[in-house]
Amino acid sequence: MPDSVELNGTLYEFDFRGYLQDFSRWSPQLMDWYAEREKIELTVEHRKVIDFLRIFFAEKKVHPVARSVAEEMGETLGREKGTVKYLHTLFPTGIHQAYKIAGLPRILLSV
Repeated sequence: MPDSVELNGTLYEFDFRGYLQDFSRWSPQLMDWYAEREKIELTVEHRKVIDFLRIFFAEKKVHPVARSVAEEMGETLGREKGTVKYLHTLFPTGIHQAYKIAGLPRILLSV
């Protein structure tokens, strides 16, 4: 993963794991770039998850857990899509893949 990328004249910088350094600099172009790198073809369902993650993080300054995201998707997209299993069909490597595409920072764990 590069430490930065320039898209349409805007420079985006990443940490050593590929997470965007500055949440406020995220853009739909960056989302598309991430999705291409992750080999994900974005659908309306992906966008709804990404929008939910961005709004949740902007308001609460914490990452929502996968179960909360799944419950929200169940309310938004229908009960059959309100499971962590369905979330994994959208983001095969898990919720952290969705965090990255949504421009959320990497979770820092304290020991």
